[in-house]
Amino acid sequence: MSRRSPFAPWQVWWVQFTPQVGREQAGHRPAVVVGTKLMCDLPNGLVPVVPCTTTNRRLAIHPEVDLDGRPGVVLCDQIKALSVDRFDKPHPARLTDAEIDRIRFVLRQLIDV
Repeated sequence: MSRRSPFAPWQVWWVQFTPQVGREQAGHRPAVVVGTKLMCDLPNGLVPVVPCTTTNRRLAIHPEVDLDGRPGVVLCDQIKALSVDRFDKPHPARLTDAEIDRIRFVLRQLIDV
């Protein structure tokens, strides 16, 4: 019997990114789950995410999103798989279809799949 993960694609969660190395994003911040439901349900305890920040450097690879009424950007160039132990709780933000499409478009430009 497989266990069902609480994680699903395109959810936003509060995640602890510290400790980090080099220029990786650090701190307790929102992150967008970018794995498929299959990936999120794997028993390896890892969930692929991209971190969010409210610092907007106006880069095309950082799509803008609404983080529950607060403007933010998704750092698509910092995709990583994190342990489920780094996840705190769901963030109240709900991505729109247009926001998801923009994130998908950027990820496809950055990852050769």
